[in-house]
Amino acid sequence: MKTNRSHQLYPPKIKNFQKVFYLLFCLFSFNACLLNPIVDHLLFPPKDPSSKSLFGLFALLASSNQVVELNHSWAGIHKGDSLQLEAQYYFYGMRTESTFQWSSSDSSVATVDANGLVQSIGNGKVWITATTSDGRTSASSDITVYTGYVYTTLDLISSVGFLTMNNSTGLLSPVGTNPTGNGPTGIGSDPSGKFLFAANLYDGSFSQFLINQSTGALSANATPTTSAGNSPRNFLITPDGRFLYLASEGNMEIRVFAINSDGTLSFLTAYQTFVPHNMIQISRNGNFIFYISPNLTEIVSYRINYNDGSLSQVGISPSFSDGGSGFVSTHPKGRYLYVASNLSVTVLSFDSNTGQMGFVDSVYHGLSTNGTAIHPSGNFLYLLHINEGEISCYTVEPNTGKISFSAKQSGLGGSLRYMIIDPSGRFAYVADNNGNLLQFSVNQTTGELTSLGTVSPGGVQWNLIFL
Repeated sequence: MKTNRSHQLYPPKIKNFQKVFYLLFCLFSFNACLLNPIVDHLLFPPKDPSSKSLFGLFALLASSNQVVELNHSWAGIHKGDSLQLEAQYYFYGMRTESTFQWSSSDSSVATVDANGLVQSIGNGKVWITATTSDGRTSASSDITVYTGYVYTTLDLISSVGFLTMNNSTGLLSPVGTNPTGNGPTGIGSDPSGKFLFAANLYDGSFSQFLINQSTGALSANATPTTSAGNSPRNFLITPDGRFLYLASEGNMEIRVFAINSDGTLSFLTAYQTFVPHNMIQISRNGNFIFYISPNLTEIVSYRINYNDGSLSQVGISPSFSDGGSGFVSTHPKGRYLYVASNLSVTVLSFDSNTGQMGFVDSVYHGLSTNGTAIHPSGNFLYLLHINEGEISCYTVEPNTGKISFSAKQSGLGGSLRYMIIDPSGRFAYVADNNGNLLQFSVNQTTGELTSLGTVSPGGVQWNLIFL
């Protein structure tokens, strides 16, 4: 009698053992657990069988187990300094020898050599990417090059104050002041650090300055002031330095300006907001603007058209309690927004492709709010409580974006305005409209602030920026 050898070679028990073995291998390989999307697909297949192709599933399985890890996922580099990046390649959890191709997204900001040594060139942000020799996967480090210049609006004396930072101690030294229009509040610079602008609340103008690239000193631009509409407040500038968007309280508009090659501004158009709000924010990828809704209980997102600077509304966030402020901080990874109002903070998810927002969490704090800041690592969120003279620190959970209270600085006076953190994440500075500018060191593990004392930039401050 003939025997079917195919069944003898692969009896049912062996076949079952192979299936179990492959499933266990997938379960316990690097980046794989019951939350792994591959395992989830195998154990709980989607109802629509056409939703994922077999090829897509294999691609997802392969890519999820090929990882490049960098010794710095983000960093701030003082202009002129260098940073050594190192990369490791892991294939299914095992370190695999590989050479890497290194590249810079903007060589005018920083360059990188074949060994991962980053050399800073000019102010701005740049992505340094390491790609494996087989081309299968890569990882990028978010690098910010800074010069250590701080500029602050001195609204009561109609000036901009200029200070420099000691890169070792974080202490600021005042350099001087430059006159502006009447009552400067909002302040900003193009990403390359060549031009500075101040929005003057009382005379409805912009003051325009040139920044000396060697010393940071300001000089009035060829056209020192230009019209900004009624009661201009805070503004933002696109990552390419081409457009400026202003929160106009008096006009109740978002006003759009082109930044010309010589650093002067040209008005383009305006969008009615129906609310005299002073806060405006931009997404981390530079494609969306956030503004408070007319009823003050949602954030509205607008998509930027980079052909002409025009805006189109694309999303409205879930409602939150009306706290009268709506200061928005964006997470460095771009996935979360933090809307701080009086009494509470609302955490929103953010889709960087569509501009849509979703509710994540709401955290009650019960205090006034006038400013927020997020650490460049994305691990800490800070709230400035203007009336109470306090700064609260919250720890950010990286996978969910949720926050939990960590520490508080008290006894800081009763008119805290805005806060900036240097790109290296080591030092923080707070504008105080009642006294001197506040200086802090930042604990890199806990986010806790330690006072470094105060410094006078020449007058009480409203807002400030760091270059």
